[in-house]
This record gives sequence, structure tokens and C-alpha cells, in this order.
Amino acid sequence: MSYFQISKNHPEILGYGALHYFFSAIGQTFLISVCVPYIQADLELTSLGFSNRYAIATIASALTLPLIGGWVDRAKLTVVSLLGGLGLIVACCVMFLSSRLPVLLPGLFLLRFFGQGGMILIGSTAIAKFFTKNRGKGLSLSSMGLSIAETFMPIVFISLIGIMGWENAWLCLGAGAALIFIPATLLLIRNHHPDATEETSTESKSTSDFTRRQVLKDPYFYLLLPVMLFLPFFITGIFIHQNLIAEAKGWSMDWMAATFIGFGVTKVLMSFIGGSLIDRFTARRVFIFYLLPVAIGLLVLNIGEHKVFALIYMCLLGMTASLGTLTGVAIWAEMYGAKNLGAIKSMITMIMVVSTALGPIVIGWGLETSLEWTIYTSIGVIFILVFLSYFVVSHNLKTPTQNE
Repeated sequence: MSYFQISKNHPEILGYGALHYFFSAIGQTFLISVCVPYIQADLELTSLGFSNRYAIATIASALTLPLIGGWVDRAKLTVVSLLGGLGLIVACCVMFLSSRLPVLLPGLFLLRFFGQGGMILIGSTAIAKFFTKNRGKGLSLSSMGLSIAETFMPIVFISLIGIMGWENAWLCLGAGAALIFIPATLLLIRNHHPDATEETSTESKSTSDFTRRQVLKDPYFYLLLPVMLFLPFFITGIFIHQNLIAEAKGWSMDWMAATFIGFGVTKVLMSFIGGSLIDRFTARRVFIFYLLPVAIGLLVLNIGEHKVFALIYMCLLGMTASLGTLTGVAIWAEMYGAKNLGAIKSMITMIMVVSTALGPIVIGWGLETSLEWTIYTSIGVIFILVFLSYFVVSHNLKTPTQNE
């Protein structure tokens, strides 16, 4: 089935997923990083001081997320989306107050939990459960919501900050969640049945539905986990400290924000290709190669001084981010089934988010020490992880046997 046919047949669930991906931007590092210099200046925080608070908030969010994973599998989509939207509104209001009250840490926690964690968990789980035969294309279309946000929201946010200050800019984002996200999601799924799936689904029944405990007993899970964790670890650290790259290269922060357009556009284009590749070759095979574009991008970043190299690097990073977003959901559904995907994915997200908490600290230390050293170390780690994923898949990674 083509992308056009899928969009025509299932616009409501695709729009529902895309809205969750788009509004997850409120808690994503690429948007928060735009505000970091202003927060540090007004609250008199050092880069390390903010990074520590960000890490604490992110880890706390990660540890809390598995508590709602099973509930997301069972609850009605209208309920989880309404509560998620209200959480985003509260998070933005707390960030508005953080310049007046000592609530920066709770504000960051709420942003990370309801934004980066909750929105992605709800949207991706709904899409992966609904689509079976065309899961790759379904995830590709819905994840474009995040790609669109990555393309335009940094520019919009920094413009709002310039017009009304960073505190009021957060209120604008909260208003968007109240006026757009909540009404639109409730409207899109008003007639959605909890157990509805693709009408044309012919998904193989050879994949058993694993519980979270059974996943933890599978050795393949632990082999693929570090490959999955590297991208969120790296991308969070590199985004939150993009000012250090800008300083080392002599580029302005306005230009660094503008390069997100290339990042977002590339993600959108790559999502179409990636979705088709997943449906044709499986997510596990595509997963082997998803880190290679960012390795090339890092080489470009190291050799180039002109600001156009920043754009090329961000485009290649966007390719990897797109493939990572798609395979990061589909691979677990392929291996462990979709019935308990919310519980499984919340556990994986917890581990992943912990890695994003460590990213700003480790990458920030590396960039302050040496940009070149950080780049070459990252490239070396990437190639080790590529060989690890190839080893797993090439040794006939079939559906594992459940451990009772």
C-alpha cells in the first residue's frame, strides 16, 4: 500500500499520532536548548549548573515513565491524550514562573515527562498497534509531526523570545497545547475503537506478545540496547551544547538555529524512504545502518570551518534521527509483539532517557576539552555499534522464544 493510500484510508489515526509527535517538541532538547542561554543569564547559572538540573529532571522523568506504560496499553486514547495535554500546559506554566520562583527543576521535569516521554510514548504506541502490515509507513507519516516541529519550532521559539521574553514564550507554547492539541486529538479519535487495527492487516502471527518481564530475559534485547541508546545520548548532548560548537567554529547561534531547518527537512524526506525500507526489509535490517549518516556528518563537521558545513552536518544527523525514530518503535513490535508495546516501550524509553540525562554531561565535558577529540571518539563508538548490530542480525535474529 502506498503512502497516499494509507493517508487516504487512515487520516484520523495518522493525524492523532502526528500531533503527539509535534507537541512532544515542548519537552525535547532541540527546543529547550534555544532557551538555555536566556535561562542561564537570568538565573545566573553556569553551563554545568543547568546541565546538572537538566540531568536530574530527565532521570526523574525516565524513572517515572514506566509507571504509566501499562496504563497507556489499557486506557482509552481520549483519556491519555487529554491528561497528556493538560500536563504540557502545567509544564509551560511552571517554566513561566521559574524566573520568579525556584521551580526550574520541577518545570524541566514536567517538560521532559509530558513532552519527550509521554507524547512520544502515547503517539508511537497507538500507531504501532494500529498498523501492522504497513507499520513502517504509518510511523513514517506520523513521525513527520516531530520533523515539522524540528524544522520550524526553534525559529518560532527564538522569535517569540525576542518579542516577549523567554518566560512569556513558554506561555505561548502552553496556549498552543490548550487551543490546538487537546481539541484536535479529541476530535480525531472520537470514533476510534480501542482494538481497531488496519483493515488490510496480514501481520504474521509467529511473533508472540511478550510481557515486560519476558523481554528482560531475552539476550538479544541487551545486545541491541546500546546501539539504540547511543543516538539519544549523543544527540541530546550535542544539541544542548551546540553553543560550544558554534564558539569553536565561529558560527552564530542564530545560524545554528537556522540549520534545524535542514535537519527537519532531511528527517521528513528520509522518513518516506525509511518507512518503505522497514516494510520491505524489516526494521531489524534497517537498524544496522542507521548510525552511519551521523558518522559521516561528524567527519564533515570536523574538516569544515565554513558555516555551510554546519548545515551539511545537521542534514546527515537528520537522516540518522529519522531512521532511529522509525526503527526505534518498529523493531520492538517485530521482536516482541504489539499487545504490551506501551509497557515495553516505556521501559526502553526509561533507559533511553537516562542516557539523554548523561549525554549533556559527557558530551559537554568532551566539547569543552576538545571538539576534535569528541568527534573522533564518537565516530569510533559508532562503528563499534554498527558491527555489534550487524553481528546480531547476521546471526539469524529470529523471533525469540518466550521465557516463562
